[in-house]
Amino acid sequence: MGLLKALLLSIILVEGQIIVDITYSPCTEQDFASSLKVILEQSFQDEFEFNLVYLENYWDIGLVINSPDIVFDLTFSASLLESIKKIAEIQNFIIGSIAKPTILYSNWEFFMHNSWKNQMKTLYSIISYLNWQTFIVISDETYSENNEFYDYFFDKDYHRFYFSNINDEKSADLFIGRAIQPIGIKNIVILNKGESTKLLLKSLEKLDLLGFGTGVIVGSEGSWGIYGNGVVSYTESGLETADSNISYQGLAIINFLKLVLSFSQPYGNSDLLEFLLKNTSDHHPISKFSLLNNQNNLKVISGSIANDTLYIMNPLKYPGDSLAIPNSPTTSINIWYDNSSLGLSVLDALSYALEYYKTLHSLDGFKITTTPCNCGMIIYDQASGFSCFAKLVTIPAVGFLTSFAPWTSILYIYALRSLKCSIPNVSPYATSSLTQNKTAFPEFMTVIRDERFNSQVILDLAVIFGWKKIIVLYDDYNKNTYLYFIALAEKLNIKIANRPELQKIDNEYTRDKYPIWKDWFAEIVSLKVRLFVIFLSPPFALYIAESFYDAGLRQGDIIILSNNKLAYGFSLETDIEQRRKLLELSYGGIVIAQVEWIGEYGKMLKNGFVEKYGNHTDLGCWAFDAAMLLLNGIEFTIKQGENVKSYEVMNKNLRKQKFVGCSGTVSIESGGNQRSFPTLGIYSLRWDERIQSLYEDFVGQYDINSAQLITLYKSILWYDNTTVVPTDTIVYENGCPFPKSKISNSNSGASILYGISAALIAFTIITAFAVWKRFWKNITIKKLSTATRVHFEDYILMWFMAADFFQFISQGPDISELYIWLSKACSYSLIHFDSSVTGDIYWIYLYSAMIIACFWIFSAFILIFKLKMLDSWMLRYARKISLLLLPIIGNLLFVPMISVLLSIFQCDKGIGSIITDSFIKNDCTTYCWTQEYSIWGALSIIFLATYIPLTIYFREYYENVNDHINIKTNPRFILEKSIFQVIIVSMNKTIKIYNESLHGLCCIILMLILIVISLKQNSYNYSRMNLWLIISYLAILWNFILSSLYWLTKFDSLLWPMMQYSFWLIFIIAGIIIQCKWLPNLLITDKGADITIFFKFLIGSQVSAADINKIRKEVARNNFSNREAPNSLSRLNLQF
Repeated sequence: MGLLKALLLSIILVEGQIIVDITYSPCTEQDFASSLKVILEQSFQDEFEFNLVYLENYWDIGLVINSPDIVFDLTFSASLLESIKKIAEIQNFIIGSIAKPTILYSNWEFFMHNSWKNQMKTLYSIISYLNWQTFIVISDETYSENNEFYDYFFDKDYHRFYFSNINDEKSADLFIGRAIQPIGIKNIVILNKGESTKLLLKSLEKLDLLGFGTGVIVGSEGSWGIYGNGVVSYTESGLETADSNISYQGLAIINFLKLVLSFSQPYGNSDLLEFLLKNTSDHHPISKFSLLNNQNNLKVISGSIANDTLYIMNPLKYPGDSLAIPNSPTTSINIWYDNSSLGLSVLDALSYALEYYKTLHSLDGFKITTTPCNCGMIIYDQASGFSCFAKLVTIPAVGFLTSFAPWTSILYIYALRSLKCSIPNVSPYATSSLTQNKTAFPEFMTVIRDERFNSQVILDLAVIFGWKKIIVLYDDYNKNTYLYFIALAEKLNIKIANRPELQKIDNEYTRDKYPIWKDWFAEIVSLKVRLFVIFLSPPFALYIAESFYDAGLRQGDIIILSNNKLAYGFSLETDIEQRRKLLELSYGGIVIAQVEWIGEYGKMLKNGFVEKYGNHTDLGCWAFDAAMLLLNGIEFTIKQGENVKSYEVMNKNLRKQKFVGCSGTVSIESGGNQRSFPTLGIYSLRWDERIQSLYEDFVGQYDINSAQLITLYKSILWYDNTTVVPTDTIVYENGCPFPKSKISNSNSGASILYGISAALIAFTIITAFAVWKRFWKNITIKKLSTATRVHFEDYILMWFMAADFFQFISQGPDISELYIWLSKACSYSLIHFDSSVTGDIYWIYLYSAMIIACFWIFSAFILIFKLKMLDSWMLRYARKISLLLLPIIGNLLFVPMISVLLSIFQCDKGIGSIITDSFIKNDCTTYCWTQEYSIWGALSIIFLATYIPLTIYFREYYENVNDHINIKTNPRFILEKSIFQVIIVSMNKTIKIYNESLHGLCCIILMLILIVISLKQNSYNYSRMNLWLIISYLAILWNFILSSLYWLTKFDSLLWPMMQYSFWLIFIIAGIIIQCKWLPNLLITDKGADITIFFKFLIGSQVSAADINKIRKEVARNNFSNREAPNSLSRLNLQF
């Protein structure tokens, strides 16, 4: 009975329809099964009965599936399929599977698609035809489980990537951009389903990877999704028209059902099974594939693959409409470079950068190529320039290493824009106000900073070196740098010596133009300023220096300060005579430029560069960094998964780069086109005997990002090979900006000096008598007749007498050749101010004197006038300070102050006949009665006119305020001494410079008058002070007499100091005898107690009665002035 039932179940009558169940489950894509049923019913109207069977649980399958002839499994569930297989063994029906081929399958199971092995054979045939040795394979996870791929392609160099079948455009873009593009291999095999294949192909197109030279092969399963011209695909015969996954699977099932219908004899399922086994290849379709080629967005059958043999029927077209077989595995990325302006440095630096870049980065699948731009100066001819670039743009590139010159770079950009090409332009050196404008030139960038940044360093150095005058030269190309420099120089009080008409020179000045500009150069030379700040490009700056040589300047007369490197321009000069001129004037100059080959890293790169390309490293570092910026931008763009051939993307990514190059950290500022603040180098122009050329010797750096802006690593050697900083003006052996031979007497300057001195003496006399009459006429001093305790202020008056002694001698005849030590003591009394104080030191003295005079005026207000403001604690404190400083400013500094303030009018020497040709004696670089000088002259007169009356008044005021002072000065003597001091200082500034003997005679007469006056009156209320005043005046008189005789006779002998010091000794001995015999000491000093007794008491030691009596006697002696003993002593007595 069982056997009969089996036979009945295995028989199918031919007259009936073939029952086909289409099973699906929750794992099946929505509407997939129903859509497929519609396709099948449209293809087979009467032959088959198609039923949709929904399976959810494997235990219900036996009840749902009821003896069909064929079951097509669309459940996409391994457990459900296994259950179907078991039922198929019982009910004997054919299973049709659209799943990917597997090794384990049922005898009743047949696959709609070719085996993995046959597919790999077909793929191998195509790859062999294309002769690919290196390629990329993109597949999903299912393919990774098969070994056949390795079996067939073990001899190939392939890169395997797995991309899941995700219908996500963003995921595909990231995958292609960041995983596939960085490999750089242009031959790609895609073995994904149709949806994923289409996404991947679109991403390849977005990134410009479906261009010329690229080859793409798509596997059978993804063949329906091929996209993009030139893509090659293979698919099973009969499936060529599929345009979706449903149609792809439907056509495969139709092929299978057609095979079923070809079995026309009456049969049962067992017979059908045997038929199918004979007409399939191991449960798979017979291996026969069609070769598809997407041309003009249409799939074209270009050949077939059968029995592992490829037959080409129609020519294949590849991406970029190329007929050439794409068998080069690497991706070429091209860079243009300017080969017309300093092309050797650019080409060598670019080649070196490419070679060095390969040692650092892993873009092995890419081949960086370079194309020279030979448009050169023809760019200035619009027609020729357009034609030149029209040829260049036919060779695609991702970046342009453009010209060193800013104007050439701009013209290049305009020419490229006319061809609708906005390729990123990276310049090693070009900067200008135009190229900095990111809005106007978004496609331009440079790896150096605007030269205005360099000019700021020039001014900082000027401040450090104490330079106050400079000459500035510029042309139109550097006008913005010049304007920036002028504004900054004004803030730093650095004077531009040449007027505006002598600052601007022709654009692109050459030596041939010198005859036209000869007078212009001569007038600049006459200014005698040696610091030349030249804002011109390297060759033109050197032509300027050469013209100044022709105008008469020689080595040391000019120091070039440039914000451009000059040595390279010098190396291009071939004329021997011109090289000699340039060397003489430029040697020892200073160049401020962005550093090259900095640090250990930079030195390593330079050594490699020199070893490979020779010693022409000038500008090579910047060209290297510009090339590295392009290469880093290319790598960054590729690894970011972006289109490296997109100019917009490349421009954006180049501005994101930040790396360490041979010139330090390289990055482009966000708001402009120039480099972010780089480290600037300070270079000294030196001569290299080995290469017979100038070179820039690195001596320091300027780093705006460092706490210390300027760092000098070694001393700067100037034009004379010394480290002595030269002055800002041409200084001859006499220390002046003119030779000694040109100095002559200035009668007009001397007349003004005599007039001011005479006016000052008259003003002092009038003022002194006015002050005496108004304030001190009725004041009398009481003679000191009883002993009293001396005060500190009494000592001050004694010290001032000693200071007057040395100051009077210092204003008399010159004694420096006779009495060295005395001369030094006199110099100290004047706070070292004499004729040897020159230059900047002199101005420090003058500024200090004016500041003291200002303080003196301020003190007058708060001491003389009763101001309500004195209630302020600050002014009360200022009043105390003023009182303390009265004796110093009013007595000790009186002669030095008059001498310093009057010295600015010592313009008795000059280099011409007019008044402005005269110069200050203490600073021959400053000409008198110029506009700037007149300001200081007027201030000196004002301060003299206020300082002298205030001092005369305050000398007596000080003694009246401090009534505890014992020594009092006669007000008449104060007035007489003040007048004498002004007269002797005035004579020192006038008569002395013409005739030392006459000056000595005048001093002797003046001293005799002062002695007579002092003898007739009591200058002090203390006899001993009067005695030593007369003795000091006699000693001064004797010094004046001997010094005058020396200058009269010019007899050089030790006799003079012997006579001087011997008589002085006599004066001192006589004074001591007179003092001891007739003038008792009335100023008593307190003798302090023996503090050892206190210490004995404090530490507990025994104190004897003799010790106590000793203390009491000392206390009694100190109490003679009715003052109490110190509290400590009183307490000690009580305790005893």
